[in-house]
Amino acid sequence: MTDALWGGQGLFAEALPGWRERPGQRQLATAVEQAMAERGILLAEAGTGTGKTLAYLVPALLRGERFIVSTATRALQDQLFRKDLPLAREVLGVQLRAAVLKGRTNYVCHYRLKRTQSEGLLDNRRAVQELRRVALFAGTSGDGDLSALGGLDEKSPVIPLVTSTRDNCLGSDCPDYRACFVMKARREAMAADVVIINHHLFFANVALRDEGVAELLPSATTVVLDEAHQLSDIGAQFLGSSVGTAQALELARDVLACGLQLARGLADWQGLSSRLQKAARDQRLIAPHGAHRLDWAQAQALEGWAEGLNRWQEELTGLLAALDSFEALAPEFTRLIERCREQQALLVAWQRDATSPPDAEAAAVAAQETVRWLEVGSHYLRLLATPLGVGPAFSALLAQRPQAWVLVSATLTLDGGFRYTRARLGLNEGSPALAAVEGGVLPRLRELRVASPFDYARQTRLLVPRAGFHPSDAEHSLRVAELAARLVAVNPGGSFVLTTTLRAIGRIASRLRELLPPNRVVLEQASESKQVLLQRFAANPEAVLVGSHSFWEGVDFPGEQLTLVVIDKLPFAPPDDPMVAARIKRLEAAGRSGFMDYSLPQAALALQQGAGRLIRSERDWGVLAVCDQRLASTAWGRRLLASLQPFARVESVDEAAAFLLAHAGPVPASAEPDVAAENPAAAVDDDPAFEG
Repeated sequence: MTDALWGGQGLFAEALPGWRERPGQRQLATAVEQAMAERGILLAEAGTGTGKTLAYLVPALLRGERFIVSTATRALQDQLFRKDLPLAREVLGVQLRAAVLKGRTNYVCHYRLKRTQSEGLLDNRRAVQELRRVALFAGTSGDGDLSALGGLDEKSPVIPLVTSTRDNCLGSDCPDYRACFVMKARREAMAADVVIINHHLFFANVALRDEGVAELLPSATTVVLDEAHQLSDIGAQFLGSSVGTAQALELARDVLACGLQLARGLADWQGLSSRLQKAARDQRLIAPHGAHRLDWAQAQALEGWAEGLNRWQEELTGLLAALDSFEALAPEFTRLIERCREQQALLVAWQRDATSPPDAEAAAVAAQETVRWLEVGSHYLRLLATPLGVGPAFSALLAQRPQAWVLVSATLTLDGGFRYTRARLGLNEGSPALAAVEGGVLPRLRELRVASPFDYARQTRLLVPRAGFHPSDAEHSLRVAELAARLVAVNPGGSFVLTTTLRAIGRIASRLRELLPPNRVVLEQASESKQVLLQRFAANPEAVLVGSHSFWEGVDFPGEQLTLVVIDKLPFAPPDDPMVAARIKRLEAAGRSGFMDYSLPQAALALQQGAGRLIRSERDWGVLAVCDQRLASTAWGRRLLASLQPFARVESVDEAAAFLLAHAGPVPASAEPDVAAENPAAAVDDDPAFEG
């Protein structure tokens, strides 16, 4: 990269008033350029504020060859496609054609929309209104991407009825195939020079080779995997298998709709559908109420579990026998038969006793070190078989062809190195991805770490209590709420309280409402959709949002929109989670420490992400409070502390409040929370619960 691009008087400065090159941006761009030139692999950690998006877009655009960018979420896809990429193309004067490609469930399916309209089965007024809006949108939209339909809840029950999945898509047999938005998006992607996808789509291609990406990968000379810290977890979802009650209910609904539409009166479609639905719902009721994760053995121990699965299988068998008579009638019946057989096979494979002699399929699954477990939600359950890691599959993919692979994120290192990330992605010495390419040994893997340009010592304060905040205490959530309330009361901007469990959200939010004045709006996860909560937070300058996992990353509120982040405790994954337990067991069987080699690194990366919500620009400021004394009082806690950005430490709540007050100006006495009135200890200056 030259001064003509990045310097103070370069192209970006001319095109964008106020433009200033960010420290480390040119260094990252040069490393990306080098990786593309030698068809190598680049692991790059670019601290928040580096400007990593332009740092990989600029060299890729200037090279003029086809490249693919994969992001962690669909929201980031839209930002890249609608904002970052057009900006870079305009400044550089490059006219490369770009396209965005998402999974099927993001696009309106004409066939399923028409069928849902003709059925007239929606009895909810809001759902009927949403269906009408989707129909109007489908008639005017050029791409059918539902993200452009404002106000549609991402969890709306209408969305599964008007979109397709790999299970129910009719493919070329669909009567609306020519007008299909999914196929249009795929055609545009194949014709484009720059294609923006997401990690879910990327791994769906690796696992299924059926999501429109299989043809794209070989034709690209460079693949950029942004937010690469999520690759391992997202990949595990797709490289395994799953079957659940939602699939069974959807199959039952489709059987009823197709039967009544194409073979009315020729079979008891209502009975076949209702019996399968009942079997699936009964199976859910066998599991405990609420959200849980159980391992295979725990699931088997549930009263009536095996009998329930047998009934589910029997209903699938009966349904299959009924459908066989109509296979030649229409392609819809052929696809329904295939779905029945797929669900049967997955149920059999998941239920197979681990002590029984393995057949060829079971042996292959065992070789991949998969874990069978049960995910239970409020209204569903899923039976999953998940690989313990994606390293072998990911490394094999990178080894297939001499492309350039750029893996970049703000959080990829631990203790200053990439060892943990390399191990998770199969990029250690001897892996297929690092072998010789085309007969010559190439420097296939390079590493780069670029620090954030932000002045954390000036812009931030970090509060870590040394006592009084241990997560095992029964009153921990209430103490977190009381500490948060003292800081929120003097905070002139918005506040996040991030929890590690869903259970803590309600207790903290309820206590905050008791302590804070009415003008402080307290928003609570699960009370509304994430989209609506974020909109309400943005619209209320002094709002407090209490949320768990989905708010720890991918949420960006610069300036005074967010100036206080309180984390209730260190984000360790629950040790009784089936996947966590299996990974720890594997490490310990190899003589390693499950805590030091898995739990601690995972917590470090998650903590970095949560802390990263606070400072998003050079003008931002704020306080981060981590309400877990172990961060300061244990050796491994101090290791986590060292993994954070260089926040300026304070020793007490009063010091943190003073930092906020310095930006807020005078605060009326009535704004202070009445913590002391209900908790006398809080009025004592040297109360250990609020010492730094």
